[in-house]
Amino acid sequence: MRTLITLLALMPLFYMSFRYSFSLGWHWPSSVADLFSKYLHITIGGYPTDFWKFVQDVSAKTALNLFIITLAIKPLRNILTIDFLKYRKELGLFGFFYVLFHVSVFIGIKHHFDYHEIYGAMQEHLFLWFGFAAFLIFLMMAITSIPFLFKRLSSWHKLFYFGMVLVMIHFLLAQKEVSMDEIIYVAVISGLLSLRLLKR
Repeated sequence: MRTLITLLALMPLFYMSFRYSFSLGWHWPSSVADLFSKYLHITIGGYPTDFWKFVQDVSAKTALNLFIITLAIKPLRNILTIDFLKYRKELGLFGFFYVLFHVSVFIGIKHHFDYHEIYGAMQEHLFLWFGFAAFLIFLMMAITSIPFLFKRLSSWHKLFYFGMVLVMIHFLLAQKEVSMDEIIYVAVISGLLSLRLLKR
């Protein structure tokens, strides 16, 4: 099961790499895309117009989906007696991997590690502050997932729920127009967080 989870969690990374391969002038990416379109009726597309925005969007959505799955594990166990609790740590760490990828593109690719430029962007866009605060929480959780630290600081992991609230605000404020997709994401996360509160 862990192998399957790892393969599924890495698929977005493979997908981003595949889309990037169109820019290298190779012929096989187009052939693969044609096969997907012809036999599976899945349109993959070529090299994105703004590749790094594409990477940020995919990494952000992937992290969000993985975090939603980690939130859903306990309710699924209670309602459907499906127990994936032992895989929650792996899913959370994969989610953080994509968060780190998302943030690294923003800092390193878009702003070239120019901290004055990054601060200027944060002053201009309020949603970046919420995203940065959520990133710090998830970073702390990733570090304290090390076994000997987790034994001492496991209670800190309850901040994950607050981090998800910050992510929702970041996610909504980052949109020029709120679509049905964003509404569904917020509704699902809100519902899962509410289940945690009701349980308490």
